[in-house]
Amino acid sequence: MEKLMSYKMALAGILVVLAGCEPTPDRQESGVDFVGGELIIFTGEADSPNGAWCWFQDERVIVDISDPDDPVLMFTAISASTEDVAEQGDLDFHWYRINTDQGGVVELHDRLGQDDHNVAALYQLENGQIMALYARHGVDSTTYMTRSAIHNPEVWGEVDAYEGEARATYNNLLTAGVGSKKSLLNFSRTRGWDPNFLRFDAQSDSWKYGGRLLNSEGRPYLKYHANEDGSKIHIVATDQHPRDHDNSIYHGVMDGEALLDSHGRVLDSDLSDQEAVGPSVLTLVFQGDPDNVAWMSDVALDESGQPVIAFSVQKDGRDKARGSAGFDHRYHLARFSDSAWQQYEIAFAGERLYPFEDDYTGLVAIDPENVNRLVISTNADPVSGAPLISSADSTRHYELFEGESSDGGKTFSWNALTSNSTVDNIRPIIPVWESDQRVVLWLRGSYTTYTDFDTQVVGVVQTR
Repeated sequence: MEKLMSYKMALAGILVVLAGCEPTPDRQESGVDFVGGELIIFTGEADSPNGAWCWFQDERVIVDISDPDDPVLMFTAISASTEDVAEQGDLDFHWYRINTDQGGVVELHDRLGQDDHNVAALYQLENGQIMALYARHGVDSTTYMTRSAIHNPEVWGEVDAYEGEARATYNNLLTAGVGSKKSLLNFSRTRGWDPNFLRFDAQSDSWKYGGRLLNSEGRPYLKYHANEDGSKIHIVATDQHPRDHDNSIYHGVMDGEALLDSHGRVLDSDLSDQEAVGPSVLTLVFQGDPDNVAWMSDVALDESGQPVIAFSVQKDGRDKARGSAGFDHRYHLARFSDSAWQQYEIAFAGERLYPFEDDYTGLVAIDPENVNRLVISTNADPVSGAPLISSADSTRHYELFEGESSDGGKTFSWNALTSNSTVDNIRPIIPVWESDQRVVLWLRGSYTTYTDFDTQVVGVVQTR
């Protein structure tokens, strides 16, 4: 089902950039539900009432620049509904022509499951088709694939299914390799609850099992980012889920055949078998402990092609039962420079999103075209840590702040992108787009758990 629409806009005011070195109690003096730009609301129609996404699928958002004069923003989201059973857990594909304010929504999978982990990863093929890969949240071993028509996001083909040997969760579509050995890969959590990958076989037009990337006692979490020419993939890993382990953060590189550390040393020369190293064999970026439990949010590459990682750190969980901590998180940024990792605490991240998942935060998005610019979601003042209480409803809400660094990521100045909201603003994302503009998307509304949410997908288009 596809529907053409002109997206709803809201004009907002301008807020002056505030220095990041002093507390700033005047951050929230703007009007009710302030947004720094024209707010685009992508959901809210009858056939797409709301939407949400997890952050371990990439790319969740892409920009098609096949026609430079007509860039098309595309993403998928999972719907939720308490009133209409037919709209519970649909996988919806949204497209939006940035220069003309025209777009639509296509239902890729009816009632896939009301779970934000079920969102798809997107990849644009050389012929202009958009490929979407998705799976349910550990329910079965099926990975689904569908593709759009060539240069036409309004029309989609049949859904194909790949049946694996273990339950599947998450999908991440990237390329690795050089020349004839360059492959389109899909990384997901399958065998052993570990990250494994599939290879796309163009001749048979199907996916084939590729191998195991890492082997862990628990279930490590990973983020991925390809280098500019698509020959290598930077991977960022934790030990396990943060509720099960006092996580550290690690980094490595996958070249399509082998796994290397940050310095280029080979850790596993053959990824096609089931023998794999653990996450801790990768290069250490941040050492976790009971007072510093880490979880990554985003990864990008700087102008020299070196990795930059944004992550959160829970500070108050030592010796506490699950559900009784998570009231003090900090955001950190790490950069690989001069053959070493440097990391810094850059902002207060506020409280957990909801009880019993003490490590869930509002998240960080790195601008992939300028890693010295970030967008964070927090319900605390990013500098002082004071609770953000909205003057609109006297309630603490998650707000978005834009950050800019002039010292390589050691410190940031912060500018409110939203303030005095009547709802929460979480999970920002900035898609890759080489342009004098950038897009910031996020979820705006009520998020109770990963299966219970009423969040609109919204965004702004900014001038860089």
